[in-house]
Amino acid sequence: MRKTIARVPILGPAVIDLARSLRDPATERLVAADLAATTAGLGWLREAMPRPAADAKRLLIVSLTDMVYQLKIEAMLGAGLKLVGWRPVVLTNSRTNTRAIRYFRAFGIEDFIYLDEFAATEAERRRCTAEAEALLAGDLSFQSVKAWVFRQSWIGPQILSTVSRSKFDGAPDPTDPGTRAEIAALLPTLLQRVIVAERVVRSVGADLGLVNEANYALYGPLIDSLIGAGTPVVQATQPWRDDALTFKRLTRETRRIHPSSIAPATFRALHEHPFTAKENAALDQLFADRYSGKWFLQSRNQPGTHDADAAAIRARFALDPTKKTATVFSHVLWDANLFYGEDLFENYGAWFVATVRAATANPNLNWLVKLHPANLWKRAREAAEGEYSELRLIAAQIGELPRHVTLVAPDNDIASLSLFQFTDYGITVRGTSGMELPCFGKPVLTAGTGRYSGLGFTDDSATADEYLGRLATLHLRGPLSPAETELGRRHAHAAFLRRPWLMTSFKSSFAYEKRGTAPLDHNLECTVENLAGLQRNGDLARWADWAASHDIDYLEPV
Repeated sequence: MRKTIARVPILGPAVIDLARSLRDPATERLVAADLAATTAGLGWLREAMPRPAADAKRLLIVSLTDMVYQLKIEAMLGAGLKLVGWRPVVLTNSRTNTRAIRYFRAFGIEDFIYLDEFAATEAERRRCTAEAEALLAGDLSFQSVKAWVFRQSWIGPQILSTVSRSKFDGAPDPTDPGTRAEIAALLPTLLQRVIVAERVVRSVGADLGLVNEANYALYGPLIDSLIGAGTPVVQATQPWRDDALTFKRLTRETRRIHPSSIAPATFRALHEHPFTAKENAALDQLFADRYSGKWFLQSRNQPGTHDADAAAIRARFALDPTKKTATVFSHVLWDANLFYGEDLFENYGAWFVATVRAATANPNLNWLVKLHPANLWKRAREAAEGEYSELRLIAAQIGELPRHVTLVAPDNDIASLSLFQFTDYGITVRGTSGMELPCFGKPVLTAGTGRYSGLGFTDDSATADEYLGRLATLHLRGPLSPAETELGRRHAHAAFLRRPWLMTSFKSSFAYEKRGTAPLDHNLECTVENLAGLQRNGDLARWADWAASHDIDYLEPV
């Protein structure tokens, strides 16, 4: 019924808008006011838009959302390319997504296609059901399911991450009857999405794709299909600072590289330039800003924390002052953790258990097991309740921890920067801590490839046994050499100071809601009043120049 109503040119949108207003009138009034202000304020931008030529390059904006902030980010970037002659085309869910359509039109983007108008045929649905049954009849170990591929799409990580996120479970077992049933329910639809995605890609003939979330069962098939057709995709994500975005060009070669990473070729090129006192000072200031509460997006990972010296940290966690300290920086086990690099363990849950078990077996060190602070706001956003996945795993597979191993809760009050300066060693799979600790001369053991492994400033292992052996003798490992520390600082400088694209013509604003779901708790406002102001700032021009290039990593000019 909803789809039928939506296809009525005038009546459909009006009915959808009325239903929304009746369901949540207060929210819809706020969104309507913001949309009206945005539309009025960007009249000059729409007037400046050239009419795309018949042979204009096409940008496919994959936007299956009605989140206001994400819509504005995508529309801003699309407008930047339209200003230089591109034709942006927006893929949204359906004609019922009137919020998305109106926000894109406010930015001067008028071309839309609708995902629900590319439905699988009955024959395709039967084929997908048969293919799903064949997959489910095979090996259902975690790694076997992770390796599932259908046509051009790597569906294994997509479906495992969807299940992991739905259960807030870092170690979902596909052989478990409940998990298998959930996979069985999702799989035919996911396979159909792959077929539909290929049809969408063929119909648009895009020269470039643009997406915020490139993975999971909703977006993954579309991005894989674009790349499979030879169309690169720019993934635009927001880093830890409020006034920036990070861009990564996804190709067949870079599809599984973390969007905020630095490609090895980029890092080698940067390494040719001197790293002077100026760069070192800028990096030190970066750390001060990053952990001072200056940026909302980073401060939500540091609620109520304070600086602490070594004596205070030892007292806070009852650490033995005669021993060095190793800190395990746990990931959010159920979040986007299956898409980047190769892991030494079956899954993040298996890594966590093996690492904590190794810590219990090595009393030569104090061990801190730090649960990721993003658990706080991510669980609130997802309305997750109950015990943390990490605590369930410890209780089920390890039991009571010995005195030399201490759990550090996500809401602990010690600032991460103080912990970086205090700890002697860090352990992670591929977390951001592995980029930060080497800047202070601290060795980091990794348990997987990706982001920064192999660049010369982390202790990377080829096998799980090698990694566990390093944990057993970690107390014998000395600090990083000056050369290793410089490599780490060079990398951090590039990652934190060169990779972010700085916005000046638009400004983000943030307000924290308990569950993080209010449509305007994140927002984007234009800071210029005319085309001349936009051109003076030059930020959208820098984005458009890079998007039209073949470079993998956007780098802010020095």
